[in-house]
Amino acid sequence: MDEVSGSNKKIQRALVISRTNGWSVAGFAGVCALVVILFGDVFGFLVGLAVSLSGVMELKGSRLLRGLDKKAIGWLVGSQVYLIIVLWIYALFNLVTFNSTDPWARFSPGFKDLILSINPDVYLVEALLKVTYLATYITLILVALIYQGGLCLYYLSRKKYLYAESE
Repeated sequence: MDEVSGSNKKIQRALVISRTNGWSVAGFAGVCALVVILFGDVFGFLVGLAVSLSGVMELKGSRLLRGLDKKAIGWLVGSQVYLIIVLWIYALFNLVTFNSTDPWARFSPGFKDLILSINPDVYLVEALLKVTYLATYITLILVALIYQGGLCLYYLSRKKYLYAESE
């Protein structure tokens, strides 16, 4: 009996995590998608929708887990793998298309004027832009792997408890 109650606690914890993470991802990415489309950024809007979809997938997995459906783990793990793929494609696209000879190309002319009004050393600012840009997307790749990969492993580790509860 202790094993079943322990299994139930493990499943309940996974439910809390999956609901919290699913709503956070879907909500934040959905709001970001709406904001960037107001600025006419269709690519950003599509990325936001793609990321939101992973949150919706995780919420579907959470609902299945609540019902002790064995398909839940597939949805939960799949949502994380899907999010890793989306974020990596986004980051790699930005890394590959970055113009290191003209780091200002990604930004509006007003941004360049603003930054250079703060620090007029064009060479220093351009060097910082290059380093920051690369660091940002390399960090995104690593964080997605660690966080989403960790959630994949966590959800996979709940499989035995789900099977114990559903029998």
